[in-house]
Formats: sequence, structure tokens, C-alpha cells
Amino acid sequence: MNCRNGMFVLSCLLVPAIVAAPPPPLAPEHPVTDTYFGRIVVDPYRWLEDASSPDTSAWLEAQASHARSTLDGLPGREAFAARVRVFSDAAPFSNSYVRQAGGKLFFVKRLRGQSQGALVVRPAQGGRERTLIDLEAMVGKGHHVSLMDYRVSEDGKVLAAVMQEGGAEIGTAHFYDVTTGKARAETVTGLFTDMFYLSADGRSFYYLQRETLPPGTADVDLLRHLTAMIHRLGTSAKTDVRAAGQGASSGIVVADFAAPIVKPTDHAAWATAFVVPADSLFIHVWIRPAKGGGAWRKLAGTDDMVSDVYARDDAIYLVSYRDAPNGRLLRITGPAPDLAHAQVVVPESDDVITTGEPIAPGALVPASDALYVHIMRLGRGHMLRVPYGDDAQPQEVPLPDQLQVVRSSSNQGEPGVMVRLQSWTDPGDMYRYDPVRNSVKATGLTVRNDIDLRDLVAEEVMVTGRDGTQVPLSIIYRKGLRRDGSAPALLTGYGAYGAIEFPYYARNMNAWLERGGVYADAHVRGGGELGERWHLAGQKATKHNTWEDFLACADYLVENGYTSRKRMGAWSQSAGGILIGRAITASPTAFAAVVDGVPLSDTLRYETDSNGPSNVSEFGTIKTPEGADALFKMSSYHHVTKGTVYPAVLVTAGANDPRVPVWQGAKMAAMLQASTRGGPVLLRVNRDAGHFADTAAQDVSDVADIAAFLLWQFGDPAFQPPTPERIATK
Repeated sequence: MNCRNGMFVLSCLLVPAIVAAPPPPLAPEHPVTDTYFGRIVVDPYRWLEDASSPDTSAWLEAQASHARSTLDGLPGREAFAARVRVFSDAAPFSNSYVRQAGGKLFFVKRLRGQSQGALVVRPAQGGRERTLIDLEAMVGKGHHVSLMDYRVSEDGKVLAAVMQEGGAEIGTAHFYDVTTGKARAETVTGLFTDMFYLSADGRSFYYLQRETLPPGTADVDLLRHLTAMIHRLGTSAKTDVRAAGQGASSGIVVADFAAPIVKPTDHAAWATAFVVPADSLFIHVWIRPAKGGGAWRKLAGTDDMVSDVYARDDAIYLVSYRDAPNGRLLRITGPAPDLAHAQVVVPESDDVITTGEPIAPGALVPASDALYVHIMRLGRGHMLRVPYGDDAQPQEVPLPDQLQVVRSSSNQGEPGVMVRLQSWTDPGDMYRYDPVRNSVKATGLTVRNDIDLRDLVAEEVMVTGRDGTQVPLSIIYRKGLRRDGSAPALLTGYGAYGAIEFPYYARNMNAWLERGGVYADAHVRGGGELGERWHLAGQKATKHNTWEDFLACADYLVENGYTSRKRMGAWSQSAGGILIGRAITASPTAFAAVVDGVPLSDTLRYETDSNGPSNVSEFGTIKTPEGADALFKMSSYHHVTKGTVYPAVLVTAGANDPRVPVWQGAKMAAMLQASTRGGPVLLRVNRDAGHFADTAAQDVSDVADIAAFLLWQFGDPAFQPPTPERIATK
């Protein structure tokens, strides 16, 4: 309806105000008191942990409906979502999950306007594409199936794809004949995480499986027993072999809540397995001869601080941080491999080896000619090529100016590596590295277009933290930014597990930058940007450095005119919920509004959930005085105080989240709603999502909600719901 036309003035006056409905009632308090080594802690919303309770369900439903109607009622939200879609679909298509095998290129191709696209294959040097899996056809109303990941045999003839429902991260493996494009009849169900492998010949599938438990099993027991399994293609999953863990007779020791992974024995004299324990970020490594089998024996324990292992020919390669906080690459050979006699192939240096987070082994990138290793240098991603053999001399993979390595993929049977190169301001492309020519060449899988912003600026600065430590901060904005405090700013960070915030081109943030917004990423302690020392400086008893670094970065942005307190926003997710929650409870006036995504908020109770015990190594345990003390100090939920003016808070949760349960965010929202004298507190529950947005449609919706909520609270006129008074004056 066009209110500019005088004929419609009366009608416009009669239109109801688009204002948020009254918030649902505050959650009733039913206090439960716990004592942790002399510290008395009261938990008023323990009842929200019971997902089976009708009261919990009703409260969550009321909160979710209120949040959804409020966000949808913000006038500028849909227009902003439309701009996010424009930037996300700037090119006629986009590609991801790129693999190369048997002279073929495999990737997920999403056409403009699609939510998921299709997994396709084509000749590596170009040519006709064929669809193997139509992911878009699996998108349904209110429910969807998505690709968790896939693997291809070395000859490119067999493909194993693992699909998940609703983001739950429990997958089903499907197998395809690439030549015919037909799916095999067999499937394997109950896969846990994306740590799975397909043997080089495509005949064996190695995976991790969660124990099948009866309904009503306590959440904390769901991941107690994990098993490494081997499936022989062409046979029933009922005959799959237990290779390690529950019910296996391999001799590999697997404690409760530990994840055992057995790898294929391709191209190696040694079979390798590793166990990711709950009480350490580093792995136990086991080996045995690849031919003839024999008993497994332990090669490395958690004290050796090994994060990854790969066997090739008669050598075993390991990444270790023991006595080398920036990491080093070791090589062991001989008839009886012994870590004490390891050769140092890549010594520790100022470069940080970043072959994946310590809790996610398997990130060394092996090809037929060499082992490729990710490193970080002064905050930029690079890659080393380490030839196999006794006299290996590492060499650096040359990169185009301004671009850096974000991720990579390889084929153990082919030379070279595929590397994703980009930066904060350039979407880059997938490049193919040719070791013979020692050069990289763009594949053209990323199509250039005229819609993406071309006037972006990225600044890398060092911020003085609260204790004097220099903290890296990346700041992205459009040229011509006026440093007068008028720009809206979104500060993000993470700071856990040694994870690295790589510079990446985020098309979904272009709508924010287009409006003159500032986007900043704080590389706080707890992450791995500056090596293992940086990680350990934001873990357990030192976790306070994570949110204190974040607050120092927020101060920097305000003090240097990038934004002002009234336009200062923050956002993080998952373990980043500790960062967000403790930042606002430690300094309630630092931000005008924050988004607390699928947050870990009550760290004292995390060990009662299925994923909690596996995080003891990062956060600590309530079973020791020092652990309980550290967990209390980082628990945002227990630091909310009544009568405080907190910023506006949008808490999000995924109904199918296997990593952080819904009750973590629910309890935080309930506590804030009952305590704050400041802005609104919304709890948005996505009923068809897990921990991540795994479709383009979910991503657009999430970004639009985040931006609309922040801009509403910043006072942006385009996002202010009409009030009855404003309508009456029209």
C-alpha cells in the first residue's frame, strides 16, 4: 500500500502498528543449590535443562514465537535480507567442497537462488558437468537434509557422501558409482562427526559411530562409548568390523568419551590410529604393520602433544607442540619407530603450524609428491611443501599478492594440492598448485562479478590488552569511512581450542558493510593465531584473558572513532558464548547490543551434557577445586546480577544442536530477562537447525536477524517498528 497517495491516507491511519508483541512471562524460578568445594552456587533455572518437560517446551515455544515475531516485525529486516541474498548470489553460481581425484574435479555447485545446490563432477581440466547428488531436491518445508561431507577414491570412481538431517551431525553414508552416477543400495547409519575416510581403492569405508542407546538414556552418556568402524563396500552394515573402542578387540585403549579413529593403510608400511581423549587436546597415536597385521602399539601419548599423524611409505609424520609452542613437523622411520628418535623436518620458528585445531586431527594435507602443511605468518595463511624422503627440504608454496591460504584439499595418489586463496577484501578462487612448475593457477571455480563491493579496506592493528599484551585486531570497512563514531560496528571473536580466525571474504557481511558498517575480528587469547602459547593463555584458569582482550578491542574501536558505544555491537557463537556472556557481565556498558549465538553459558553444568566431558581438556572439570573455580569464573550465567543495565541481547539456539544444548542459551536468556534494566532480551530457537546454518537460506536468515536486531538497537531509523503515536501523526 502506497501511503503517498492521498486516496489511501485514511487506510494508512487504520493499519495496526507493527510493534513487537508483549514479551512472554518471565521464567519461574525454582532454585537449586550446589556447593563446589565450599562455593555455594544457586541455579534458579535448572528446570529448563529438562527437554522432556512440558513446562520447558511451552516456555521455549513462547520465547521462540515472540523472538520470531519481533524480528520479523522490524521494518528493515526483509530489505536487509534481500541485500544479503543479492551478495550471496552475486555470481551466477558458487562452488564449495572441492576435491580432485582420478583426473576429475568434484564440488558442490549452488546456482543463484538455490539453498544447497548439487554435488557435481567434471573433468579436472574443464568440460561437461554431471550431477551426482541433487542436494536442492532434499530441501523441504520446515525440514531439510544436508551434506555433512564426502570422500572420493583415488581413481575417482567411488564416492562416499554423508548426509545429516536438520543439522544434527549424526549422519548416514551413501555410496555412488561415479561413472554411472547411480547410488548403491547399501547405506551406513549412525555416523558421528565428519571424521571418516574412504580407502584409496574405494573398497573400505572407515568411520566413527555412536553407541546405540535406549530412549531415556541420560544426555551425559550419549557419547560415552564411541567406536571406530570399518565397512566393506558391497556388504551389509551389520557385518561392519569394530576396529577400536566399544566391543573391539584391537588392543587400542579407548577411555570413556574418547574418539578412536582408524585410518586406511594406503601408501604406507604402517597402519595408524589415533584416539582423541576427553582430558587432553592432544591425541594418543597407535601403529602396527600395514601388511600382516599384528598387535597395535602406542607411538605417542598426550604428553607428546601430538595433534596429527600421517604415514607414507616407511615413514610416519607427526605434528607436535611439545617444547615447541608454534609446532614442528617430525618424521620417524625404521623397523621399530620410536618418537625419541624422530627427525625434525620442519623445526619450530616464528611461523605457526596450523594443520587444524588440536581437537580435530587429520588436517595434514598429503599428496603423491609431498606432504603439505599449513602455517600462519604474521596473521596470514601460507603453505609449506615437504617432499617425502630422508633429505626433505621444505619449500614455500608461492601465493599471489594479497591472497592467503584459507583451506586446502589433496589426493594421495596425485601430485600437488588445491588451495582456497582469499582475503578479508577479495573472494579469491580455488587454485591448483603444480609442484613441477612451482606455481599456482586459478581454477575459475569462483566467478568474478560486479555486485561484490570493490572499495573494501582491511586494517590489521595491534591493541594493547588489559594486562599490556598486544592483541591482533582485523578491521574491515568501506573506503571513505568517517572516523567520527557514527558508524555501526560489529565486533566478533572466538578464542577457544586454539582455533584460528583466518582472514576470509564473507559475502554475507557485505550488506552490513554496504550500509557503512564496520566489521572487526578480535584475535583474542584462547585462539591459535599466535601459536599454542596464545591458546594456553586463554584456557581454564587464564580464560579471563579471552573476554578482557575482546573488551580491549571494543575500547580501541570506540577510542579511535570507528564507532561509539551507542553503535557498538558484538557477536560470537558456541564457545564464543563465554566471550560474549562474560564481556557483557564484566562490562555491561561496553556494547549497545550483542548476539549470543548457540552459546555455552553455564560452564558449571556443561559436564552433564553429552558433549561436555569431551570439553574438559579445554575448559576444566568441576571435579577438582581449581577446575570448578575456573569454570565458575567463566560461567556467564552465574555472573548476571539483578538490577543491572545490560545491553540488548539476542540469544540463539538450534533445536537439533549436538554440541551446545538448547538449555544453555535458554538459561542465559531467562536470567537476563529477569535481571536486566536495559534493552530487550530475545531467545530465538531455530527448530530445523543444529549448531550451524547448513543451507544458504538459513545463513541469510541468521545474518538478517543479527543485523536487524543490532541496527534496531542502534536507533537506525529504517529498523524502528512504528509506534501507535508515530502512525497517528502520519
